[in-house]
Amino acid sequence: MRSRWMYILEIVLAIVLFWMGLFGVSFLFIDGPRSAAITLGILGVFFYLMNTMGYVMISPSHPVSVVGSVVGAIGVIMLIIQIFGWNIWIIGNPIVALIYFAIAMCTKAVIALFLPLEEVA
Repeated sequence: MRSRWMYILEIVLAIVLFWMGLFGVSFLFIDGPRSAAITLGILGVFFYLMNTMGYVMISPSHPVSVVGSVVGAIGVIMLIIQIFGWNIWIIGNPIVALIYFAIAMCTKAVIALFLPLEEVA
């Protein structure tokens, strides 16, 4: 039970940015699905480094760490594709990237809330 409020903040931010990107709500520099996906991807990397990276360093072979690392690697690839605006098959679609980032962040936060790695390992 390290920082429950950070995981709750992560879920709230993911839902709000997903909603803003999906429905085209303009706020500051977010004005569509691509900018919302880039913002959500950068925030996802930030929250991964702040919350989850310690778990991966403690127990790198744990299934939760392995799955999280794979999902994170796919997320970084999708983030790079969105930043450069490449149109690569289905992962170049900003809405798909936005959905992926929102689901990945919410899933990671929910797993961390209800199944902390320090209690499992």
